[in-house]
Amino acid sequence: MENYERCVRDVMEFLTENSYCEQLIQANNRCFNRLGTALNKMETDYSPETAENWFRSSQDMISKNDLPFYRMALNRLKDIFEYGCVQKCHDTRHLMSSSVLCDSLRHELDGYLDSLRPSLSEITIINHKRNCARFLVFIQRNGVQSISGISYTLICDFYDQDKHCGYFGKTQVNAAVSDMMRYFYEQKMVSYGFTTIIHYLSHGRNTGCYWNLITDKTRDEIICIISKTDTVDIETLRSYKDIFEKAYRDNCYSKTMVCSYRTAIELLILFLDMNSFRYNPEIAMLWYEDIRPYFGNQYDIYRRSLCLIADYHRSSTIKLEQVYKEKPSAFYLMPEWCRVPACQYVDEKTKEGWAKSTLDMIRSSITRFCTYLDGEGIRSFRDVTSETIKQFNLHDLHKTPQGKNAYNIRIRKFLIYLGTHGYLKNPMLFVALTKTYAPKESIVVVLTEDEMQELSKELKDSDTTLTLRKKAMLLLGLKMGLRASDIVNLEIDNVDWDEASIRFVQKKTAVEVNLPMPPEVGNALFRYITEERYPKENRKIFLTENAPHKPVGRQVCNDALEDALPDRNVEGSGFHVTRKTYATNLLRNGVGESMVAEALGQQGLSSVHRYLSLDSDRMKMCPLSLSECSVGGWTYGR
Repeated sequence: MENYERCVRDVMEFLTENSYCEQLIQANNRCFNRLGTALNKMETDYSPETAENWFRSSQDMISKNDLPFYRMALNRLKDIFEYGCVQKCHDTRHLMSSSVLCDSLRHELDGYLDSLRPSLSEITIINHKRNCARFLVFIQRNGVQSISGISYTLICDFYDQDKHCGYFGKTQVNAAVSDMMRYFYEQKMVSYGFTTIIHYLSHGRNTGCYWNLITDKTRDEIICIISKTDTVDIETLRSYKDIFEKAYRDNCYSKTMVCSYRTAIELLILFLDMNSFRYNPEIAMLWYEDIRPYFGNQYDIYRRSLCLIADYHRSSTIKLEQVYKEKPSAFYLMPEWCRVPACQYVDEKTKEGWAKSTLDMIRSSITRFCTYLDGEGIRSFRDVTSETIKQFNLHDLHKTPQGKNAYNIRIRKFLIYLGTHGYLKNPMLFVALTKTYAPKESIVVVLTEDEMQELSKELKDSDTTLTLRKKAMLLLGLKMGLRASDIVNLEIDNVDWDEASIRFVQKKTAVEVNLPMPPEVGNALFRYITEERYPKENRKIFLTENAPHKPVGRQVCNDALEDALPDRNVEGSGFHVTRKTYATNLLRNGVGESMVAEALGQQGLSSVHRYLSLDSDRMKMCPLSLSECSVGGWTYGR
């Protein structure tokens, strides 16, 4: 065994001294260890014939990746045993070495390596040289004499054919080639897609579907769009990618979101560049629809990325807060005969400055009405009669009379518009749509004593699940009586910390109020702003917890109350109950109605009663006898 160990040592020294890669050295070492174990079991010394017999009998137990390395390791071992040195035919460095490169490729490789020297050690540069030479030798064998002559097909072939004894070795080569392509992209010798293609090839077997599997019909449509529509080149699309990637990071999006956005755009760039197409939003969406199934459960994230880029392409404006619905609203799917007047009406309401929620309600109401008319075979508003409207009113079902009336009010105004603009034969048809219920007074619902105690505990407890934002919102409602719409619209400038007050214009009434701010409200706001709120340059106080950290909506206030009182279930009673509780508590503490109205920002006393519950404790102090009032047949003596 001494001869064997000496030969093995000489082979390993040869590999190390000649800078063979670590993966190849490890594979040779595994071969020699297994052969040495087999020789010990057979109690025999090494000979080329013995080693050859062992290799043939052990082939089934050696991995396919290791087989060629074992074969070459035994050949080198035989060379050392018979000649004392490794023969040139078994010195495989030259097969993937930069020494066999043509002058142009060698010059380009040297230029890349020179760019690395200021930042990397010489050993690391040697590894880069070895890995990159492996790729360059491959393209040279395929007839390419310069980096500018490579193609996507050639890179894909290299990725498939370049074999390694382990995952780590292939990863190193892939990373080195991608870095080299990035350098040559900066030198304007290759397009941007060459810097990413290997990365996406390593994602899995089906990666090619993103740039290969579009239908012939889609391809023809894309060619038609390119010939008839304005498009931009790939480099412009790449600049869009960089702009949005920076915007994502500046707005503190998670790494996952940034990565998903980058993936969507880079795959689109690969598709366009591989097929020699240019960019246009329509082309991007045609591509997306064809390969959408391959995006898995992240398809909506990728679609949003494409929509953001499309908006920027059209307007040069970044709209991170924009919501992109995949399906158009039913309002815009109505038949043209009724959609055109309806859109004109909604446009008019939009110019009047109505809120988005109001406009959505108008669209929903008109859609119900027009859908019924179209289903009845009506194709013009001039064919609508009072009987038609009465039948619609009978067939239009809602859960509550209030809901039905809310829709009818908006349909009635739409009919007035149609009559005014000559779309109806009878402009008075709106009269046929009557109210469905009379006004009524409801008992004011406030938080019970138990709910107030539970809520106070949640607000004071530092270990509660309530965030600082939720606590501040709840205190603004409970201690100052602010509406949810006013809370979410509060701005930094509305708070006067020196005077301990909040001055703002109420969204509902457009009345300006200046309310004293209790210390606990001020402390809650200060803690939220300094400890939890994202430091974004936005004057609104309350921002979303996740990127892009935009102002919140009213629903966040409702969520805060539900999280604080999870067991509370009172139909029709949301966050507004805090305002009613605040007003009722003022009344119970002896504050007059005029003062309550002032605290609520109400003009006059007529509307303040909607916020006041019965003061049951004081009512018990002045009861009247039923007999004295002659109520229910009660009289003296009975």
